[in-house]
Amino acid sequence: MKKKNWMPGIMLAAVLALTGCGGAAQANNADTGSSSDTQKSEEKIIKIGSPTTDGTQLVENAGLAYRLGYLDEELEKAGYKAQYIGFAQGGTAINEAFASGQLDVAFVGDVPEIIAKSNGLEVELFANLNSEAEMGIVAGKNSGIKKPADLKGKKVVAAYGTVTYVYLNNLLQANGLSLDDVEVINDIANGGTLVASGNADAVVSTGTGVWQMSHSGVGDILTTSQGDADLSPQFFAMGRTNYLKENKAAAEAIIRALQRAKEFIAQNPEKAYEALATSDNPKELYESIYPKESGFDNLDPKIKEEQADRLNSIAKFLLGNGIISKDVDAKSAINNDYYEEAGKMFTK
Repeated sequence: MKKKNWMPGIMLAAVLALTGCGGAAQANNADTGSSSDTQKSEEKIIKIGSPTTDGTQLVENAGLAYRLGYLDEELEKAGYKAQYIGFAQGGTAINEAFASGQLDVAFVGDVPEIIAKSNGLEVELFANLNSEAEMGIVAGKNSGIKKPADLKGKKVVAAYGTVTYVYLNNLLQANGLSLDDVEVINDIANGGTLVASGNADAVVSTGTGVWQMSHSGVGDILTTSQGDADLSPQFFAMGRTNYLKENKAAAEAIIRALQRAKEFIAQNPEKAYEALATSDNPKELYESIYPKESGFDNLDPKIKEEQADRLNSIAKFLLGNGIISKDVDAKSAINNDYYEEAGKMFTK
């Protein structure tokens, strides 16, 4: 069977989903939901950002909640209509939109949130999307890399100031190495091409990215973070603090949608994989990155205390590497009050 060439979209997806750096926002808006004219006049617009080119291409459990229709349904019941905005430059573009009041809520990875707090943005995390999102490394077929220790002296593609850089650092340390032992190529958007052409030895990417690259012939999966929380990035729902205080119903609606999605995949994993699948991202991909054998506790909307500890560890790494200039106390950025209130309506 001829392998499909996914390379152009692979690295772009990795950058958009996980980057903490970028330029000015280039937003792609999408209004969804339907109601009568009377209902529309009473609905409040909630602007939801995502680090993707398509605003409705939401990350992690938010993506499942959207594809199943739960997100729009719960928001509509609470009197809100979602305007989904994609930010092609990722985390920093989202933070800029928060700073200017152009966004109410965003679904993002852990690094952009830490940078936002370090820069003094009044934002907070109010729901977990995935406490153990998968990352991994694809090694070129002629790179000679067979195990993580073989990365020493190699050229590895990762993006400075993003979760790819954090993951690479943690993986190297877990194998007795450091960032000084590799040559980091800061060109994640072209990572697949660089490895395929032999101009780089390996590339760091998301679970989706490594699966796609391995199936399109770029290289072989060296390792992934699956099953290892310490190596796995986290994704959250983040909102402007004042907005959430004034729109508690919206935050609670989002959490209810996330809870329904988590319950759905736990009870109907095959149907959930089918709901997530697209022409570029087949069902088999989601079977790989959300394995039934591991359970789905990582999709629980409540943010756990140990997640704050992991955020603080990342903050110290970012501070030590000059990516942020001010330390961050992650626990002060987490607000589970909306979860506790929404939880009163969860299905038992």
